[in-house]
Formats: sequence, C-alpha cells, structure tokens
Amino acid sequence: MSATLPIPPEIRPRRAALVFLAYLAVLVGAFASGLAWLEELAAFMLATFLLWPGLRARSAAAWIVWAIASLGILALGVTGRGEIALDFMPVMVNAALCVLFARTVVPGSEPLIARVIAVLENPERVRLPRVAAYARALTWAWSLLLGTQALMLTLLIFCAVPDGLLASYGMTPPIEIVGDDWRWYLHLGSYAGVVAFLVVEYAFRRWYLRHIPHAPLPVFVSRLVRRWPALAHSVMHDVRHGT
Repeated sequence: MSATLPIPPEIRPRRAALVFLAYLAVLVGAFASGLAWLEELAAFMLATFLLWPGLRARSAAAWIVWAIASLGILALGVTGRGEIALDFMPVMVNAALCVLFARTVVPGSEPLIARVIAVLENPERVRLPRVAAYARALTWAWSLLLGTQALMLTLLIFCAVPDGLLASYGMTPPIEIVGDDWRWYLHLGSYAGVVAFLVVEYAFRRWYLRHIPHAPLPVFVSRLVRRWPALAHSVMHDVRHGT
C-alpha cells in the first residue's frame, strides 16, 4: 500500500495527473498480479517521483540517492526478488517525508508546520503566544517519527524470516523476525501509525493551545488539500535554492 502523495509544483497539472494515474495503475497491477516486473517498475516510479524536485533542481544528493535506489531495484529484479522492491516503498515514503520536515528546521529556514499554519490560517497566527515554538517542536516530532519508522521498516525487511531480504539470499539476519505479520505493518500499520499520530497531536494541540480557536479536523484537512499548491511552492523554493 502506498500513500497518496502531493504532486511537485514544477510539473504541469495535467501532465502530473497523467503520470500519477500511471503510477497508481502500475501499483494496483503489481499488488493484484504479483508480477515481479510490475513491482520493480512501481518501486522505480515512486523513487523517481519522490526525488523529482531534487533531480529537477540538479541536486547531487538527489541524483546519488536516485542512482542507488535504481541500482538496488535492478539488483532485486535480476536476482528474482522483485517483491522486496515493493516492500521498500513504505520506507521510501517515510524517508522522503522525514527529509521534507527535517530540512525546514535547519537554521535560516521556516519550520514546515509554521508554513502550514500560515497558509491554512494566516501568518499572524504564527506570532501568537506559544505557536511558533510549538510549530518548530512539532516539525521536529514529525521528522523523528517518520525517520524512526523508516529505520524500523528497513529493519523488518532485512531481518524477516523466511522471506526478508537477508534470509532470501541465504544469510542469517542478526535479529530474526519470524512470521508473515510484518508485511501487514509494513504496508498498512505504518500508515495507520501516522494517522494515529495526526489525531493524537490534533487533540493535544487543542488542549496545549487552547487560548486560540481551532478549526475542526475535517475543515483543517479540507483546507490542506485546497491550499496545498501554495505550501508546496514554499517548500520547493528551498529545494531549488539548496536550503
């Protein structure tokens, strides 16, 4: 299962929609058919999609990561283990989102959560008491959550027995995770964990920042969907300028 991801603003909307629909078709086909080449293609398309802003900006780091991911997917395909490439997709999503949050808390950059508040509400809201500090702390929290989950999912893939990465090549993992339930967490539980964190954080935020009004959660999500282009443009500005 793969998350529905926002479209990078550099791609024209109609072309982006076609590319994303093609990716979804390949992904559904891979899960439905179990064909290895579709699994590898879906993983390759996702890696390219996630890294596209950096690739377009000619970021050396993005090109290196893309090359490593592509070679890894190719190696899994050549050795007949395309389904493991599909297993790495949640890792890619979590790692990409971790970087997205983390890069906005470096010195000289505005935390991503503060940008969300400014776009969905107004810039003045960030200047209210305790809001700016909370926005920075929450941006860090999302970075840690997503980064930790990416590492945990990678550990599952490497150490699962008998169909994890190391075991499938005849190697004994340092920690054996026995059974098939790990794939349920990989492709479903990991995303459920993110949703659970979102709900718990929303409840905590309403209590911690109870001195200011809050929009209902459905309204917040609706605003986020409608005003995503403005937020994405802000983040992509950082990518293009290497911050």
